[in-house]
Amino acid sequence: MTERVYRLIFGSMLWLSLVLSAYYQSLIPIYSIIGLLLFEGITNWRVPIAITRIRYGNKYKEHLETPACSTKWFGKIEAERMLRFIVAIVVSLSYTVIPDIIWFMPWFMAGMLILAGISNICPMVMFLRWTGFR
Repeated sequence: MTERVYRLIFGSMLWLSLVLSAYYQSLIPIYSIIGLLLFEGITNWRVPIAITRIRYGNKYKEHLETPACSTKWFGKIEAERMLRFIVAIVVSLSYTVIPDIIWFMPWFMAGMLILAGISNICPMVMFLRWTGFR
């Protein structure tokens, strides 16, 4: 599984959890998505890496999209990992701290993740790689 496919699946899961939380007036689906993002970000046990490791065994690193380490500021942290932290922070802020002002941000993030999964162009990952994340 590539990060592109995972962005598509994850954006769809985020959108579905937003719809379910709006319909049932419960924040449990949103909190479960935030928990999944934080778990993947903190431990770096990401679903695409796990599935690629299951599929290809010990040679799974040849099939990952992560480029070699850069010499810029944050060369050892992956951009996909930081993307998970950023999405978790934005979604949690929009539901806990200032929900009246940035209520549209989780919907925007879900739409952008779906479009990034379809087109393989994710501006946030491109910016993070430009700043030095690998």
